[in-house]
Amino acid sequence: MDRALNSDPVITAHTEGRFQRWRICIGFWLLGLCNNFAYVVMLSAAHDILQKQESQNTTTPTPAPNGTNIEIRNSSNRFDCNPVSTAAVLLADILPTLIIKLTAPFYIHKVPYGFRVLVCFFTAVVSFLMVSFSSTVSMSITGVVFASISSGLGELSFLSLSVFFSRDVLSGWGSGTGAAGVAGAFLYSAFTQAGLTPQVTLWIMLVVPVILVVSYFFLLVFPPSFPQWRRHNVGHNYFRTVNSRERRPLIEEETDTDEDSEPSQEEQEDHHIGPLTFTDQIYVIKGLLKFIFPLSLVYFAEYFINQGLLELLYFPDSPLSHAEQYRWYQTIYQIGVFFSRTSLVCFKIRKIFLMSLLQCVNAVVLGFAVYYQFLHYPWVVFIIVLYEGLLGGAAYVNTFHFIHEETAEREREFAMAAASVGDSLGIALSTAVSFPEGLSSAWVPREPLPESLEVDTRQPQDMSAAKGGLVIFTANSNPSSRELGRRIAERLGVELGKVQVYQEANRETRVQIEESVRSKDVFIIQTVSKDVNTTIMELLIMVYACRTSCARNIIGVIPYFPYSKQCKMRKRGSIVSKLLASMMCKAGLTHLITMDLHQKEIQGFFNIPVDNLRASPFLLQYIQEEIPDYRNAVIVAKSPAAAKRAQSFAERLRLGIAVIHGEAQDAESDLVDGRHSPPTVKNSGAIHPSLEIPLLIPKEKPPITVVGDVGGRIAIIVDDIIDDVDSFLAAAETLKERGAYKIFVMATHGILSSDAPQLIEESAIDEVVVTNTIPHEIQKLQCPKIKTVDISMILSEAIRRIHNGESMSYLFRNIGMDD
Repeated sequence: MDRALNSDPVITAHTEGRFQRWRICIGFWLLGLCNNFAYVVMLSAAHDILQKQESQNTTTPTPAPNGTNIEIRNSSNRFDCNPVSTAAVLLADILPTLIIKLTAPFYIHKVPYGFRVLVCFFTAVVSFLMVSFSSTVSMSITGVVFASISSGLGELSFLSLSVFFSRDVLSGWGSGTGAAGVAGAFLYSAFTQAGLTPQVTLWIMLVVPVILVVSYFFLLVFPPSFPQWRRHNVGHNYFRTVNSRERRPLIEEETDTDEDSEPSQEEQEDHHIGPLTFTDQIYVIKGLLKFIFPLSLVYFAEYFINQGLLELLYFPDSPLSHAEQYRWYQTIYQIGVFFSRTSLVCFKIRKIFLMSLLQCVNAVVLGFAVYYQFLHYPWVVFIIVLYEGLLGGAAYVNTFHFIHEETAEREREFAMAAASVGDSLGIALSTAVSFPEGLSSAWVPREPLPESLEVDTRQPQDMSAAKGGLVIFTANSNPSSRELGRRIAERLGVELGKVQVYQEANRETRVQIEESVRSKDVFIIQTVSKDVNTTIMELLIMVYACRTSCARNIIGVIPYFPYSKQCKMRKRGSIVSKLLASMMCKAGLTHLITMDLHQKEIQGFFNIPVDNLRASPFLLQYIQEEIPDYRNAVIVAKSPAAAKRAQSFAERLRLGIAVIHGEAQDAESDLVDGRHSPPTVKNSGAIHPSLEIPLLIPKEKPPITVVGDVGGRIAIIVDDIIDDVDSFLAAAETLKERGAYKIFVMATHGILSSDAPQLIEESAIDEVVVTNTIPHEIQKLQCPKIKTVDISMILSEAIRRIHNGESMSYLFRNIGMDD
């Protein structure tokens, strides 16, 4: 029967000759290459141009390529660009192709093949031009959409086109699509690394759609009755001559042998030659499910590995950097796909479902490898990735080979088009699983907040209308301090509450609330200025004013809790943090939101709920995106007391740790944490010798020692507060002497008192990174080394969750006792 199905006298080797067969196979190879090649190149260029556009949108001299709000960004969104460069691009990549493959098989036959190829050509050209000339992110995303349309329509059309030729062309098509990934990535990297800009590279790549058109119209040899420029119905047989005898073997073979129910010969011919009805198409799709489901499962597991797992498989002991390891993963994968898609000329594999199960086993193995870290050598992952590519490519070409072989001739064109949805469906499901949060959030939360934070600022009353209303006040009259409150309110889609905070001539603080707060949730945002005591009085007076105005809940948002260093008894001193907590509760505070308390035990000083948020996800993100070759870094604790924090950073970044021991004694160490009086003068006459209390041997400070190797590496000193910078400067000098070639200081709260900016500018420290929990705009003007990370996102999300009565546990995911 197969011989009868593929015995077209125009196409077979007996009439066209060996040269013609090779010519057609080469044509399909080029079609597969160009159809996917342009797509791979365009996506790489779109990513580069997105980075350039985002960097141009920043208002600082040190822009962040992935949206990290180093300095204040126009959008005030630390993570704005990261979703655009990943989730949005992937959606623009997948959705148009998926929609085309789901719907086009039912109507695409009404469009002649010649017009389809021209549409693929023009959409590919438009995608190249739009991305190369794009000046906005939306324009680049639109270019991705056009590339997706070109690729999806081209794959569907060329697979359908293969039914007009012998089955050999599927091998050429599969091999070409496999070669596209390797050639596209290699050539784009070669051109850009040679010094060409992404824009110029895309102009050069315009030759690719031209090759596609030339391959189709000048290399392929079509049957005389092929519907090149005219509409045709799916199910019509263009390979058959008018002679009914040539149709009779197929009809007789497929006709029911029951003579009583056997229709006439004319009815048989009409049934087998006429167009497919919608019922026929649904029936064909049901039969294709045994091919579509395994193919979707293969691609689901494949892209789950490529998008979610490979980035996490990093081996620090390897001579390859993290980026180089990841590029090798992708290159080896593409090589495996190329060889397996070319293998159809050598052998066929009928058990597609078995390959899908094996691919799932790959995903499970690599998932456990990521979680338990039992793989110690990258070459093991290289072998698994190569095997993954071989399975994926083999599943693709064998699926369409056996559809071509086992489907009835009148149904074959529709079947090839309909089955092409399998790979796109698997990719779409994998994308839905891997994004928006991403698998890497288990170690480093790249997107620590949900999409629900993105509120439409054109509807500022949405939050106010819920549960009695929301009011946000800023208690500090300093304009730079009000900036954080403005950012938080902007994210939540509300306006700052109207309040006057000022000082009388006699330095008394006066607060005047100018709008109703009755039965509302009032959030008072207070950052600490240089005049700490005035800041505290502003907060207490405003809290008490809201309490007497019948506010339902009064929540203090104090990113840096003042007097947090005075949380232990110092001889005849006092625990000032406890006093301040009591004053806030007495004034009427019902809830407190703060960040990175100096000692977590301070939460016990309050008799109200306290949410101690963490800035570490933002600082970790900065390290990954803004420190070149951060994989060559080591996390440094400037004293043994900071070792736990350094260990937390090092474990999440998979880096080494170093501890500086022997520097000057910390003023707040346990050595001076005493409630004791000086020992009494020894009086042998008054105290029996057996009752003498033994005294501790005084400590002698050892010479400065660095525990850990920092030679030839980037040193990243982490702490929670940077105020008096003397200890940091001494640590930096020590690290320089030990061979560190670049030194960063990361801290949550940048108090930077006195002449700290000048000392930092003159020191060996290359960069000081702090958050905007405390305003330090003046210090940044004095010292360009000081950089800011915006944490308004997590504060605004905390406010939203508390106001809506939602759980706060999401903001504390993956946070341990030492964080």
